[in-house]
Amino acid sequence: MKAQPDPKADPWQFALDALNADERAVLVMVVDHSGSVPGVTGTFVVVTKDGQAGTIGGGAAEHRMVDVARLHDGGIELVEFVHTENGDGTLCNGVQSFSVLPLSRHDRKAIEEVVRTLQAHETGTLVLSPEGVSFTRGATGETQFVRDGDAWTFTQPLGLLDALTIIGGGHVALALSRVMATLPFRIIVLDNRTELKTMDDNPFAHQKRTVSYDEIGEHVPEGDRSWVVVMTFGHAHDASVIEALTGKPLRYLGLMGSAAKVSRMFRSFRDDAPACGKAPFGPEATIGANAFSPCCANRKTSTRTWLFPMPCSPWASTTWPATSCAWPSNSIPRSPPGG
Repeated sequence: MKAQPDPKADPWQFALDALNADERAVLVMVVDHSGSVPGVTGTFVVVTKDGQAGTIGGGAAEHRMVDVARLHDGGIELVEFVHTENGDGTLCNGVQSFSVLPLSRHDRKAIEEVVRTLQAHETGTLVLSPEGVSFTRGATGETQFVRDGDAWTFTQPLGLLDALTIIGGGHVALALSRVMATLPFRIIVLDNRTELKTMDDNPFAHQKRTVSYDEIGEHVPEGDRSWVVVMTFGHAHDASVIEALTGKPLRYLGLMGSAAKVSRMFRSFRDDAPACGKAPFGPEATIGANAFSPCCANRKTSTRTWLFPMPCSPWASTTWPATSCAWPSNSIPRSPPGG
């Protein structure tokens, strides 16, 4: 009887456990794809003699590639699987390119570093090639597959690349953390109050810190993958926090509050008040009163950003039209830390 995959197993830990036990393990990763396929670029499965962890989309392709991995006794190679409509019992119609990479003791250090990085909720870049596996912690290069004859390189960022900073650690922050923990976000909750029960009771945040709102800008990460929502206690510090974040490069800046409260707040701002953001935060289709425009609308394509609930995946691309939802390789929803 063929071993069944464990849907709860961490495939990187599974690979490391196999290497530590001197058990043969093969990493099968989708390094390129085109058309409609069950597993997109970056999805992967680790296969041993008696088990497997991860997925490359299921179906005929996964069934075949798991068999290939178990029977494989050569070096690293690329395998192409062509899906034809109704040809394999599905409606898929495209091509997947797989790297079949037998793991060895020389790869153990890289796999260990991957496991440590992901357990620490940090990021890094994985590189596969005919030479094996390498991993650089902290670096976040773009996903790309480059091939030149028999030479090829596949580069893939790993970890929670998008950060959601919730400023204000009360009950709404706890509820929002719970929802956003189902998506690939590194969740940071900041508050200026000490010994706050709702902060202590929040198992979904990766970081919880007590900070001074006078120095809030120092605690909010910058960049196109930084999302921020402001909801300070009693709204007492909302205005000062929003002003402190003005001009900071962010993907999204949202403010919780009623339309009337938001309107009063922005009337009180100076002439250099924030020119971008979303208040009240949420989808425009269901919540009216935009007090200020999205921070990171793409000026070339006039696309918009959203936070919660999201009509599209925020990690699908740097910016996206509201009608387009692409699922990249590292967009697998996750459980709360340790859950």
